[in-house]
Amino acid sequence: MEDNPKNDYKYALCLVDISTLGTKTFSYLIPDDMKNIIKIGQPVTLPFGNGNRKIKGYVVGFSNYLEEGIKAKYIDEILDTEPMFTLEYLKMLEWVANYYFSDLPTVLKTALPEKFFQKNLKNYRKPNKELKVLQTEKSKDKHTLSKEQQKIYDDIKKVDAKTSLLYGITGSGKTEIYFKLIEDTIKEGKNVLFLAPEIALVSQLTARTIKRFGKTSVGIWHSSITEAEKYKVWQKLRNDEIKILFGARSSVFAPIKNLGLIIIDEENDPAYKQTMPSPRYSAVEVAKKLIELNDDINGGAKLILGSATPDIKSYYEAKNSNSLFVLNKRYNNAELPKVKIIDMRMERGFGNNGIFSKYLIDEIHRTVKNKNQVILLINRRGFSSYTQCMECSTVIECPKCAIPLIYHSQTHSHRCHYCNYEIKNLTKCPKCESEGTLENFGTGTQRVEEVAAKIFPDYKIQRLDSDSLSKKNEHFEILENFSNGEIDILIGTQMIAKGLDNPNVTLVGVINADLSFNLPDFRSSERGFSLLCQVAGRSGRGKDEGKVIFQTFNNSNIFLDKAREQDYESFFENEIEIREAFDYPPFSKIIRIILSSDNNFRAEKSAMEIAMRLKDWIDKQSLSERLIVMGPAACVLEKIRGEFRFNIIVKNKLEEKGHNIILSFLRKIILPNDIKMVVDVDPMDIL
Repeated sequence: MEDNPKNDYKYALCLVDISTLGTKTFSYLIPDDMKNIIKIGQPVTLPFGNGNRKIKGYVVGFSNYLEEGIKAKYIDEILDTEPMFTLEYLKMLEWVANYYFSDLPTVLKTALPEKFFQKNLKNYRKPNKELKVLQTEKSKDKHTLSKEQQKIYDDIKKVDAKTSLLYGITGSGKTEIYFKLIEDTIKEGKNVLFLAPEIALVSQLTARTIKRFGKTSVGIWHSSITEAEKYKVWQKLRNDEIKILFGARSSVFAPIKNLGLIIIDEENDPAYKQTMPSPRYSAVEVAKKLIELNDDINGGAKLILGSATPDIKSYYEAKNSNSLFVLNKRYNNAELPKVKIIDMRMERGFGNNGIFSKYLIDEIHRTVKNKNQVILLINRRGFSSYTQCMECSTVIECPKCAIPLIYHSQTHSHRCHYCNYEIKNLTKCPKCESEGTLENFGTGTQRVEEVAAKIFPDYKIQRLDSDSLSKKNEHFEILENFSNGEIDILIGTQMIAKGLDNPNVTLVGVINADLSFNLPDFRSSERGFSLLCQVAGRSGRGKDEGKVIFQTFNNSNIFLDKAREQDYESFFENEIEIREAFDYPPFSKIIRIILSSDNNFRAEKSAMEIAMRLKDWIDKQSLSERLIVMGPAACVLEKIRGEFRFNIIVKNKLEEKGHNIILSFLRKIILPNDIKMVVDVDPMDIL
């Protein structure tokens, strides 16, 4: 593919977005007077349909060939002589489309702001106000690296590897090393992309960066900013006006010129993987490809992955390529918080059937009376896990998803967290119609908040989860209030487990600490260990000693002990043995194929047929030991949004070759209209 056809091509492939057709590409004739000026990435006006109505599109390729029976029309007008994206950018998106079993129009629609597809590109609504970040001012303080930080920084600068992993325990000062690398990159005249998994973390990191470097040339990109704001940032990037871009997952598609450094903080976080809709991409993997494609441009760029609990695959690869850098101590030699494990079964034996252990209640009182703050984590939204009729034992389920509905006390509703199906004010059993026999079981954030309010009526309590946020930027306000000491106890899900750097937090309590370990997924132990280590690390980051309390119903779980000690290396050694024994990543790459239909029999039959054909095809190539097909089997979540689901899992031990073999096979499959197929490359779970 060439950037400019230079009179060689007859047709331009143009991307358009039509409400009735979706995002697609069409071939258009190139007028003679445009042949020397038309480029990939330019916005153009195109005649479309029988009435030749004018629509806007983008040039994404060139050709001399046209499918038989197609009559091409001429491009009407080039709207901007300067391309909105480059050939190199398009190559990256083409890789995303091919690797993640998608198509270029879908990927482009994901990457480009919606403003690109409005009728008049130039007359967009400008944002009314500045992007929201936590309030800050530029600091005049000097920042000095510790001896350990300095050594790690020097080693990172020396290493030839394009991708490095910075593993540092919570509070070890990874961010200071990031900032020093950012400073170097800007001095070299290059630009920086900085990714964080949560919007709240993006805000905090942006605030810290502005405090360090000033507000000039800093941009933000994530799902909470408006399309007008995204478009404004896009234009600034195109004009090389932004030197440091902060963002969540989708910011990896931002068109950063002269890229010198990509930093991905908390690189193990599942939020970096898009699960729905297509393309189901991983921002970490896309960043690696971006680094590879930039290798020959201005000396290339480097990728720094950072985490206190790295992804098993990342740690394994870095360890075996001499690109692993370890911070073992907290900054200024601060002590890790002391962790105590409370067996809630013993609490039951002493007559305490409540959510909080007596020890946790006492410690919360002590902490708040000492003018310090508390974080309480329960990794489950809602008031309860399920509702059951005590008369007929019926569990209230979602009719579309066949999973229990979660009770939400504030709205008096039972809601499905997958399809958003909702029943309000349910007072009798839908099966036996008994009144007053419904009871709620399990614990969610709302219930913890309600119980905490009764036990600690004089304390200021705030809940932070996706259900508690009713307006834009509300999470910023909550975190700002917490940072300012206006909240005594902050209750939340994993949203509060990462990145919060509040020196006044000296107590962290985890309700049902073993909750994340019990999922039927090969990553469940990794997820559970990471969550506990991360939230524990929020405690004791200031001058006062920190304390952490894990409440559990299974204190024999070995991973609880490893999380208590923040012993990642020991956890890794244990986990990597299991992964190798069962050919899980990093010893294979996984492709998950999901067949679904509103007819259970049809879905299962299709899954069985495809699995059998795939196995036969692999056997004929004598690759069955390197491409392992498992299933089909019903998904753990068998029914979602009214559709029955069946899994086929492929373990690929042939890297790129195996990947291409599997995807080329799948692209040839023609499915009946009532069958859907989802292909998830490198899935984060197999639920």
